[in-house]
Amino acid sequence: MISIHSICRNHFQTVLAAALLLLCVGCAPQEESKPAGTTEEKPGKTATETADEEIKLGKTIEITLILSDVQGFQDILEQQKGKVVLVDFWATWCVPCVKNFHHTVEWNKKFADQELTVISVSMDESDEETQKAVLKFLESQDAQFINILATAANDQDPLETFGIDDGALPHYRIYDRAGTLVKKFSFADPSKSFTQADIETALEATLKQKSE
Repeated sequence: MISIHSICRNHFQTVLAAALLLLCVGCAPQEESKPAGTTEEKPGKTATETADEEIKLGKTIEITLILSDVQGFQDILEQQKGKVVLVDFWATWCVPCVKNFHHTVEWNKKFADQELTVISVSMDESDEETQKAVLKFLESQDAQFINILATAANDQDPLETFGIDDGALPHYRIYDRAGTLVKKFSFADPSKSFTQADIETALEATLKQKSE
């Protein structure tokens, strides 16, 4: 004969087991959620490489300004080995620089799938107000590439430390996939004038070269 006490005890054990099962399900590891608008960094990838990949995928990246001296600039160049690099040295006070900057933006878009890296280096002052003005201009141009504001220690002139001939702007440099400077366009010598078409031709020629 089964007692009422036994039935109640069995019922209680069943309910308890069900409750424990629900508790375990609720404590199971869940996939960690990420704030909206964030991307996961890939192991071994630099911030610059991640940004390059996002541009190739058609993603819009935040336009930022990096304060850097010439050594930092050289380090960034080193990271780009295997790609052709175009560097546009410019300033907001330089009328031809501002007028022609849109060509740099266009080249970045046109040759992105051919592994071109574009770097703009502003030779403006580094005070806070000027930084804001430089960034505002870059945003207005949709400059989705590496943007540097040149700095120098001990009151040195960034134009000198970055090797800008006679301080003449705009100034362009093209580096091949091995990181070698192969072409320079400067207004320091009036007898060697150039056009934006000359720069594009040099870019196309360098991009066709294969790395050794």
